Amino acid sequence: MMENACLSLAPLSLKAERAQWRAADVADWPEKKALPRWLGRKFQVQVLSQLYHGERATLAMCRQLKAKIDDPWAQRCLDFQIMDEERHARVYLDYLAGIGELQPLDPVLAAAYERALGWSGRPEGMIAAFNVILEGEALFALDYLGGWFRCPLFARINARIRRDEARHLAFGRAYLAETLPQLPLDERLEIHRWLKALWQDTAEGVFRRFPVTNLFLRRRCRTWVETGWQDHLKILKDVGLLKDGEIHVGERT
Repeated sequence: MMENACLSLAPLSLKAERAQWRAADVADWPEKKALPRWLGRKFQVQVLSQLYHGERATLAMCRQLKAKIDDPWAQRCLDFQIMDEERHARVYLDYLAGIGELQPLDPVLAAAYERALGWSGRPEGMIAAFNVILEGEALFALDYLGGWFRCPLFARINARIRRDEARHLAFGRAYLAETLPQLPLDERLEIHRWLKALWQDTAEGVFRRFPVTNLFLRRRCRTWVETGWQDHLKILKDVGLLKDGEIHVGERT
């Protein structure tokens, strides 16, 4: 079994093992919860709730993938990612205690997660959706939120979770770089079409559902909608989704 394994994942799985931390330890950290007064509590609760639901959705993805992937090192990476996602969800839920009640999953995000989890093609499609696109967006969001949530406890939690998410992103890229180039063009184009539609529909849905009144921020959000796919596509090209001679074919589909 190890002969066909993706050996580039071996050091990543060992790093994941060494990087494990306990959600229960957060209660013993010296940092205290101090919410910024200028940021509405309702907004903070909504954002933290969506982060929690995102962890739960990614957890469901990992469990599905474990049943579809035979590579032992990939299985090991997924085992640790499952531990990570469970821990992140627990920490977000604990942080919400005393701030407000957990809010329902936003309908736009719910539709995106359901669509991603419903992918019936090769596992590379689901890995690209979650471990490249969604994890990439999660890192961007955590970086952005770090400047808003000026809370010492959240800052330390955020730093820990960001390291985990970066490792998940690295796993997705490493696994896809090994497997995508081996797929025939029609399968890679199918994955490309599905990912592009998933991104565009979700980004437009989020933009419409959460209108930003500030003109500057609204322009930044519109730029994110328009350029976000190209940013993700560059990464997907780098890991072999489309080769140089296939780029224009992929963009027309």
